[in-house]
Amino acid sequence: MSSELITILEKEAAGEIDRILGEARVQAERVVAEATRQAQEYLAAQRQQLEAERQAAKVRALSAAQVRASALVLQAKDEALHEVLSVAEEELARVQQDKARYGPILRGLIREASGALSGRMTVEANPKDLDLAKQAVRDLKLDAEVKAADDVSGGVRLIADDSRFIVENTLASRVERVKTLLAPEIATLLWG
Repeated sequence: MSSELITILEKEAAGEIDRILGEARVQAERVVAEATRQAQEYLAAQRQQLEAERQAAKVRALSAAQVRASALVLQAKDEALHEVLSVAEEELARVQQDKARYGPILRGLIREASGALSGRMTVEANPKDLDLAKQAVRDLKLDAEVKAADDVSGGVRLIADDSRFIVENTLASRVERVKTLLAPEIATLLWG
């Protein structure tokens, strides 16, 4: 009987071992499945975070590139505008060299400036323009003394007799006065 009892006990023990192993396998499968699910969720969250960071970096890079491009375009437009104005100033300098063209312009500058003053005045002009200025004063019948002034170029400076009022009317000063007004028009002509 003792061998039968041992056999029965061994069978019961084997059954119990099988049952425990079965439960352990089921529990191990549940643990593995849960760990796999958690790992997949973690990986998905990490992918989403990395994708969000990548998209944010892409947006930042694109934005920075657009800002840089806009700055370069503005710089190029500004340089082009300055070039146009520089060409205009060079052309005005060439006009000053052509006495036939410059004489009527100088007369107009003197007439315009003299309209702001009354009575006796002094007309200062560049030494190269002195003869043209004297002729313009005679033509306009102004009560004025014409003097040379090295610091005046491309126009005149009129000074009231009491020296309280000074009117500078040169091509360069006129260009400076209208630059801000002309800049938008020039930009429209250049770029629409």
